[in-house]
This record gives sequence, structure tokens and C-alpha cells, in this order.
Amino acid sequence: MTNYLKVLAKSSLIMALTLTSCNNDDTDDSIDNTTEATSEDFIATYATIAATNYNDSYTSAVEMQTAINAFLETPTEETLEAAREAWLYARDFYGQTEAFREANGPIDNEELLATEGQINAWPLDEGYIDYVSDNLGGYVQNGLIGDETFELTEENLINNNETPNDDSISVGWHAIEFLLWGQDLNYNAVTHEANDYSGSGDRSYTDYTTADYADRRATYLQIVTDLLVNDLKDLSDTWETGGSYRLTFEALEEETALTNILNGIGFISNGEVALERIDPAIDEGQENEHSCFSDNTNQDMWANVNGINNVIQGSYTSKTGTLISGTSLIDLVATENTTTSEDLETAANNTLSKLDILLSLDKNFDEIVSEETLGSGGPAGELSSALKNQGTAIADAASELGISITIN
Repeated sequence: MTNYLKVLAKSSLIMALTLTSCNNDDTDDSIDNTTEATSEDFIATYATIAATNYNDSYTSAVEMQTAINAFLETPTEETLEAAREAWLYARDFYGQTEAFREANGPIDNEELLATEGQINAWPLDEGYIDYVSDNLGGYVQNGLIGDETFELTEENLINNNETPNDDSISVGWHAIEFLLWGQDLNYNAVTHEANDYSGSGDRSYTDYTTADYADRRATYLQIVTDLLVNDLKDLSDTWETGGSYRLTFEALEEETALTNILNGIGFISNGEVALERIDPAIDEGQENEHSCFSDNTNQDMWANVNGINNVIQGSYTSKTGTLISGTSLIDLVATENTTTSEDLETAANNTLSKLDILLSLDKNFDEIVSEETLGSGGPAGELSSALKNQGTAIADAASELGISITIN
């Protein structure tokens, strides 16, 4: 099975689970929504989904850590591929948690954990970390791995993250991705041009055995993997029932909690995924692709879109297959204005539809964006437009609930 079909099959399975009835026999975390929706119930549903999703992100990252440890202990083609597969699997869960960003929560609140930049900063200048192609058939090593005067410690890597430039990223998901896959050069062996989009990066396992700086590369990968897992554990712990932020969140005034929640999903839909992740990739190319080394960006889009939709629909299917289901944003807005509620549902469904079209193309994201320009009506641009319309629909829903949010 091709990588794309694996992605689509997994995507379809999770979507099918998400749309399963609340009466599913595996459901043990449903929240009663048989009476008229209330803000209190919607907020409680959000908290349960957030806690479960963050726990799934943490536990799947632990599985990735185990696979990476096995690779570093015995570097082979097989153990490297297993580590890559574990990274891809864990990304599905983290990507959905991005719906909880920009909501004054622990991931990006400077007074709380504020670890988003350590976890998922991008785009990444790969030359800052390790060797890169010189576009002449050779390589250039000016990265931290090749700089033996730079001591590889967790503290040093954190302190050098996004320093001196925004793309000088040293830690997080995409640092690990680069260390597992290497650059995706799109090299066409026939034309000798960068126009073969069918494959991803193809780093050899020998980079961790016989290559220059193999030991430092292994140390670096170990440090950033352990750091990511620890950061995700902190998020999971603080959101779990009785966790420090969960208690803070549950004590918020309803208006404040609603503002935070809707600001998060509205901004991520419009300001982040559409305006920061899709449009620049269409306009400027692969360097702005979210997961450019692994060619996982299509699935990143799936995770981000469905993370937002989880909140809109009040439903999330956990890593174990348990359905978390309760009061949705659609239900809550319907208590104020059914037209606005229906518009929100239509916008959400249209976003899912445009996502399905993009996923059905059987092409990697870098190839998709190479074939369109901003405003040309291509599949990536259409998904961006749907996300922007969805952001506006979320802002309209917020207005019906008596609050104001920022989606740019």
C-alpha cells in the first residue's frame, strides 16, 4: 500500500469512528446532551475533549520515543522505518490538539507552560541542525551537529531554539522529523531537476552508524525526542481531571471560557492553517510546507481540520477508540439563532468536503501547491478559502453568544 493510501485509510477510519452514534457500545465518556444545550455543558465537553486529546498526544509520543530508542540502539533500515511510522502516527493526535491553541491556555500562555515554540515551531532551517545539500551533488555541514564546540544538552538546544532567526529551530516535532527523514530534495534522476514530488526525504540509517558526526546526531535525536515527550506530558498532566490548568479553566467565568475556546478555533482555522500554512505554501513553495521532510502535510491538514471540527461538533474519538461526545458549538449557538447555527454547520461540512477533495488527489502536498497559484481555485486554495469562511462562521457564532473574538 502506498503512503498516501495508508494515510487515506487511516483518515477514513478515524472519520468513521468520529461520526459514530453516541450509543456506541464502546462509549463510556459521553456527556448527556438530551436537554437544551448550555454554555456550561459545552465548556465541560471542550475540557473533556482537550484532556483526552492531550493524553493521546502524550502516549502516542511515548510510543514514538520507544521506536526511536530502538533505532538508536540498533540502527537499521527496518528500525529507522519503524521510528518514522511512529512519528507519523503520533502526529495525528498532536495535530488535533492545535485547536486548543490561542485560547489563553497552557501551551502558549507566557504565564503558564508556553511550550508551543519548543513543540511545533516551523518552518525550519534544516542547515541550522545538520548537513544539507549544496545543490552540486555534495553536502554542507554548518549545523549544530557538526559544530563540536557546541555542547549537545537539552538546556543548550532550548536556549538556541529560534535563535538567532525565527527559522533557527533546534527542537520539536520538525527537528525530529528532519533527523529521521533528512531533506526532501524532490530530485528527479531523469531530468536532474527538483520536480519529482513522489517521495519524501530519504536519510540513510548509516547517518547514525558510519557517517560523520553519527554519535552527535544520535545524541541530538535522543535529546529532542525526550524533550518533546516531557513537554507533551506536562500538557497532558495540567489538563487532566484535577490538573492545575483544568482547575483554573473550570473556575473561569462562562463568558471568559467561551471567548478563549472560540478565539482558539477561529484563529487556528483562519489565521493559522489558512493564512500561515496553506497560503504561503501556495505562494512561495515547499519551504513553507508544514511537514516538508516526511511529506506528511496532507495528514497535518487532516488533523488540524478535524481538531477544529471536534470542538464544533462536540465529539472526539480517542486513541483507544472511545467516543467522547457532548454538547457541540452548533447545539449551543442554535439556542440563540438557528440560522447562525446552520451556517456554522454548513461551513464546517464544506471545510471537511474540501479536505476530502485534497486528500483524494493521491498527490503529496508539495506537488499539489506546485500546480496552483493564490486565487487560481486549486484544491489547496479551496481548502484555505473554506477554512477562512469557517473562521468567519465561528466569529459570527461568538457574536450570537455575546462575545467577540479575533480570527486573524
